[in-house]
Amino acid sequence: MKIDEIKNEAAVPELVARVISVGPPRMIVTKSGRRTQLKEVLLGDESGTIVLSLWGFGAGEDLVSGKVIKIINGWGKDWRGKTQLTLGRNGKYEVISDDESIPPLKDLITKHGSGDMSA
Repeated sequence: MKIDEIKNEAAVPELVARVISVGPPRMIVTKSGRRTQLKEVLLGDESGTIVLSLWGFGAGEDLVSGKVIKIINGWGKDWRGKTQLTLGRNGKYEVISDDESIPPLKDLITKHGSGDMSA
């Protein structure tokens, strides 16, 4: 699957993308009053970019610009009119080796920009 194929309220069985940028963790208070942490990660491939929302304390600590990750069992979700990617309860990601199937970071930045978390 490619980023431009991700739709709102649809499963993302598997996606391989490069980390373009990682936002700082933010403290969030949920509707139920629980405090948690949100980290937003801008991902890119040759087709486009999308924000991956990672919930929970310590989530995404191993992610840095340039890494290639594989998302398994993700979910497309609308946030303020834009489709984002979340892991939900059953999803996960893993950092994988860079086999050069995803364009290099500099090419993705040239094509898509380097940090627009409203992707």
